[in-house]
Formats: sequence, C-alpha cells, structure tokens
Amino acid sequence: MRNIFFSAACVVFVLFSTSVKAQPPDDNQEKYDTFRSRLKYGMMHYSTDPSIPGTNLPMERCYESGGKMVGYWADATWWQGHYVAVLATEYYLNKLHGESNAATLDELRMALATYHRLDIEAEQCWGCDTFYTPNGFYIRDDVDPNDLPFFHNIDVIHSDYRHCGDTLSTSNTPSQDQAWGTYLGLALTLKLVDDTAIRSQAREIAKQMVKSMQYTDARGRKKWAVVNPVNGNVEQIEGDIKWLKYAHARVGTILTGEDMHFDRSGNAYWRMMWDVVQNNVFLSKTGNFRWYGIMVLSTVMNDDGRGTRQCYDWLVDKCYSLAKKRPDLQQPMLFPHLPLANVVLYGYNGKKADTAAVYVNMLNSAPLRGAGTFTVNDSTYRTPAPWHTLSLFCPWHDKSTGDFNMIDYMLLHNLYRIVYEEHLPEYEAFWKN
Repeated sequence: MRNIFFSAACVVFVLFSTSVKAQPPDDNQEKYDTFRSRLKYGMMHYSTDPSIPGTNLPMERCYESGGKMVGYWADATWWQGHYVAVLATEYYLNKLHGESNAATLDELRMALATYHRLDIEAEQCWGCDTFYTPNGFYIRDDVDPNDLPFFHNIDVIHSDYRHCGDTLSTSNTPSQDQAWGTYLGLALTLKLVDDTAIRSQAREIAKQMVKSMQYTDARGRKKWAVVNPVNGNVEQIEGDIKWLKYAHARVGTILTGEDMHFDRSGNAYWRMMWDVVQNNVFLSKTGNFRWYGIMVLSTVMNDDGRGTRQCYDWLVDKCYSLAKKRPDLQQPMLFPHLPLANVVLYGYNGKKADTAAVYVNMLNSAPLRGAGTFTVNDSTYRTPAPWHTLSLFCPWHDKSTGDFNMIDYMLLHNLYRIVYEEHLPEYEAFWKN
C-alpha cells in the first residue's frame, strides 16, 4: 500500500491518451470521489478528536526519496483553508440533492477545530504552557515523526513542525499568506453552511487570524506585524503586511461582523493604497504568491478595483491576463476557481458570464489517478498541463515531485457544479450561456 500512488503512474499516462472531450460528466464526479477518499484516508490522519496533534491536516504531497516515501506538510494552514472550502461546497451540494451531510459536517467541524488546536499549541512550541485560549498566534502544522503510525503509505514525515522552538521560526508561525486560503474557506462556509455552531467557529477563526497580524507594543504603538508572544520576536515585519492591511481588516469585518480595522487601516489613505496594489497586480513580472493573495482578498471582499461592483468580470479579466503574462505556466487562466467563488459568495452582477468550456476542459483533463510527477526507470514523467504543477492555485510550483493532494480539483469541481450544473436561478446567466 505504501507505493499505491507510484504503482499507478504508468497506468495514468496510458489513460491520458483518451480525448478529454470524450469523458462523460460522471467521470469527473468519480474522480472527485476518488480524490476525496484518498485525501481523507491517505493524505491526512482524520480523527473525530481534533485535540490529537497531527490530525485533520492534509499533506501537500507524497513523494519518493532515497527509496522511502515522504509525506510533506508545508504551509499547512494555507492548504487547510482550501480544504475547508471543499467541505463547505460539498455540504451545499449534498443539501441541494437531499443527501446526508452528517459525515461532511463532522469533517468540517474537525477541520475548523484544528485551527483552535494549532493556536493553543503555538506557545507550547516555544516552551510556554500558560496560554489556554486562542490569541491569534498559531503554528502552521503539528505533524511530527511520532505520527507515522497513523499512515500506511509513508516512511518519513517532513513538516514545518520541526522548526518548533527555533529562536526565530518564520516557517511555522502566522503570516498573511497563510490567511489567504483560510479566508476563502471561511467565507464559503459562512455562505453555504447553515449549522450554527460551525458558523460560530468560522467567525472566531477569522477574528483570531486577523488579530494575529495586529500588534501593540509595550509603548502602545500599533503595528501590523506578527510577533511571537513568548519571546517577542517579530516573525513577519510590518512592511510585508501594511500594503494589504486595509483588505485584511475589511475581510475580517465581513467574516466576523465586527470592526477589525486597526492602526488607521480603514482610513482613506490605506484604502487608496489597497486600490493602487490591486490595480497594479502586474507589477511583479515573474508572478508569485502575492498575485494570488490580492485576487483572494478581492474575491472575498467583492471588490473589483474599479468601483463598479462587478468583481466577477474583473477577476475573469485578471485570470486570463495573468495567464497570458505567464504562458510558461501552461494554464488557460490562472486561479480559475476565484471568479466562481465570487459568484457563489455574492451572486452575479457582471456583463458577460464565462462559458463552461474552459472549466469542463480543465476538469476533464485532470488525471484519473491524480496529478503528480513520477520517476520510472530513471525517467521523469509529469502529468499534462494544467495538472503538471503542485496546484492550480500556485502554478509556479512546477518542480514539485510526487502525488499532489488534488484539493484544487475538488474545489474547482464543486464550484463548477454549483454555478453551471445545478440550474439554480441565481446562476442562470451561466448555465444558459
């Protein structure tokens, strides 16, 4: 079983020879079910007791190194947010079809409770056990070698938890990029899930996540910075966050219903600075994760950068434009899930709904056994674009090896179904297009 992913590699490439257009729609649901089962039972340790360290956190990928299988966790709270988004959209689809939601609801509850555990454990990593309530300072994962018995397909655990206790550890502490994926997951949870307790969980996580970037020093000076409350070390400096602080605070306010502005972040100047950043997303010629952060913040805020309240159109335009700017990434559009997420969150007020074809082609072309990069007889094989990279959400990570968690496929699949296949009246412009 330990080589289950890699033993299927050759089969996967044979299946690629089939025309993607020939796949019936049910194949995409079958792929979804396969990836979901693999995620829950192969790429994470699912437990109904979320207080157990290392549980309910999806690994990023599983790869072979030196004859051993390695489970790799990195930026785990970033992935956790997208995992939460998958569960929220799955819950909604089950509800639309009158299907049982008990298992999905339990899994979502555990996924959200994991944030609480990571917050409580954070100070303990630096030798302090006097923090018993969440305060916004969290660790990205708590998966360590002792968790190996939970997994049957890996020999080695590689995670950011190895940095616990480091004098300065920016590898396992909060940062604004960890918040981006979580914002998306929490927003979709609050929109699509009607369980009162879960909604309360989501709002509290959002509150603590924004607070983790707000710091008041001993002299009462307010700064947007991530500071370790145990040793006082600055884990992320104010200069990294301040250009987006208006958006962080605004998203926090939307998700919590409370005023999350801090250090004048809501005034006209910082609103203007957000507009400058948002409308100059192309300033980075090579493209990196900041593109994604700006786009996610815009999606959750329903802010199109032009004041026309047509965020969907703005997102589609940016997704296609960024893809043209980076043809080497081989994606027809970057971040294809974000326009659909915006429509699900806020409805449609655009001028031209995108056709289903681009999404159908992407879903159809996803490998039946999952995306990844494999080495067979000293030759490297990479699944075809756009599934040749670690994730559609971070396509510049095209050197990663192994089997990927396919959370990108699952979220895109569910958003596509909600908008295009369920024939809901609020999305008529899409499914009649």
